[in-house]
Amino acid sequence: MIRQSGVEPNVIEYLKTPPTRAELKALLKGMGLGVRDVLRQKGTPYDELDLGNAKWTDEQLLDFVEQHPSLLNRPIVVTPLGVRLCRPSEVVLDILPNAQIGQFTKEDGEVVEARADENAQQAGDELPALSMESFQAIDLGALKNPLRSTHAPRILLLYGSLRERSFSRLVIEESARVLKALGAEVKVFNPTGLPLVDDASVNHPKVQELRKLTRWSEGMVWCSPERHGAMTGVMKTQIDWLPLSEGAIRPTQGKTLAVMQVCGGSQSFNAVNQMRILGRWMRMLTIPNQTSVAKAFLEYGDDNRMKPSSYYDRIVDVLEELMKFTLLTRDVSPYLVDRYSERKETAAELSKRVNQASI
Repeated sequence: MIRQSGVEPNVIEYLKTPPTRAELKALLKGMGLGVRDVLRQKGTPYDELDLGNAKWTDEQLLDFVEQHPSLLNRPIVVTPLGVRLCRPSEVVLDILPNAQIGQFTKEDGEVVEARADENAQQAGDELPALSMESFQAIDLGALKNPLRSTHAPRILLLYGSLRERSFSRLVIEESARVLKALGAEVKVFNPTGLPLVDDASVNHPKVQELRKLTRWSEGMVWCSPERHGAMTGVMKTQIDWLPLSEGAIRPTQGKTLAVMQVCGGSQSFNAVNQMRILGRWMRMLTIPNQTSVAKAFLEYGDDNRMKPSSYYDRIVDVLEELMKFTLLTRDVSPYLVDRYSERKETAAELSKRVNQASI
């Protein structure tokens, strides 16, 4: 059925190459099943080991599976849309990106036929302007990617002032310390030497450094002073050098973003509001929380470390939220920002290319 859907499966013979304990736990989590739910009784040492006895904990049952891989029921199928123990085998249709495989005859002669989505059919009847080839129902499996990343979240931090004692830089440096304590890998870009947009080539070393860091990152923090009721030119220049597209890659799309600002006087939110608009324009997942530090010069001591205050606490709030959103979305962000209009445009371009009279 997988092959008939147009995909060649990577088959792992689990008796020859048993999954590790960590892999087993990941598979169970992806399926939403307990260890007992995937134990096989027929043709295994299940009965002689008395595994039906409720005294065995999950960890002990995993010990038995590691010693006797045949105890693991199969087949377990992993796709970008989820993990399933495919018994019966047609369960695999739930997680195939292309489940409309037509009629399929199993080895025992049973005929399986994927059913068309009734909602999609109805939509085609009621919405004649809709391109059914590009329209997709919301796929809950794609929102629950079982293959979760285990590396530390990669966060890039940008600040918006070149002053020797820049309070936006000091906020960013303090944020970097907090993010490290929360388990992130952080990098801070120094905008000194970054040219104005269109005043230099994209091959300029500072531009390339910024773009490389952007591709590396999974989330960002932007912090700017407010100047003349707006973010600074330094901050805007950095954002303007981040391309909306770079070949086939959108360097910012689907990444998380937290916005902050520092004020020389009373508290204002003009800069964070502007950065929030730009984050949306860059198709970033801008978190709800934000912060603005009023009279920032009063919040730092001679050691350039931020004093305990409600402003400091608010920064920690924002960074905690950024970490949570990054961990929650980084593995599913391609699906979160996938667009009907772009799928439709791509399909039209493909059709035009393959149907052209000559090349």
